[in-house]
Amino acid sequence: MSKLTEVDPYQQFLRDLFHSDDDGLSRLMAEAESEGIPNMSIGPEQGKFLQLLVQLTGATKVLEIGVLGGYSGTWIARALPEGGKLIGLELEQKHADFARKQWKRMGLADRIELRVGPALDSLPQLADEAPFDLVFIDADKGNYPAYLDFAIQYSRPGTVILGDNVEMWGSLVDPGKQDSDWVQGMRSFARALSSHKRLTSTVVPYPDGLAMAVVK
Repeated sequence: MSKLTEVDPYQQFLRDLFHSDDDGLSRLMAEAESEGIPNMSIGPEQGKFLQLLVQLTGATKVLEIGVLGGYSGTWIARALPEGGKLIGLELEQKHADFARKQWKRMGLADRIELRVGPALDSLPQLADEAPFDLVFIDADKGNYPAYLDFAIQYSRPGTVILGDNVEMWGSLVDPGKQDSDWVQGMRSFARALSSHKRLTSTVVPYPDGLAMAVVK
């Protein structure tokens, strides 16, 4: 299910040592492929990074915008402490059903709440759940600026906000791709991250770029 399938020898060395999927995640990925879940998930490197961030921040309440087949949500949910909660927003019912099945199989269903439908419809309903300790955005790129607005609104000092695919596989700076709504959305997202007075931000150079901000 991960699009990060081509790695150089050094990356493979690191993946073998630090980031390899276990049996549960490998099964999730295999079943996702067989059931036609799009090949758009993060890779195991980013999954381990999410796990470490949840543990480092002591996060107990996490928001994920864009669940797909539940791969990234698995990394997050496994890292949550007892009583922790992940709220996931997913557009497609098929993907939500698949993710729920996988999480139940792995014993994670009790710590994840999944809401199905357009994220911009679901987000206004989450005010009572705020603040979140960590927000991971990995959905339609054209709406990243709006998702960031909600993430900041639902944050506290110290909240970590992440956005995947900043590079967009080269499209972000490709002169021939600048008419794309998704490219313009991502450029607006990057500019907002870099300039917002409440954020300290950078981009972690994982494949395709992982933006990261801490709320002041």
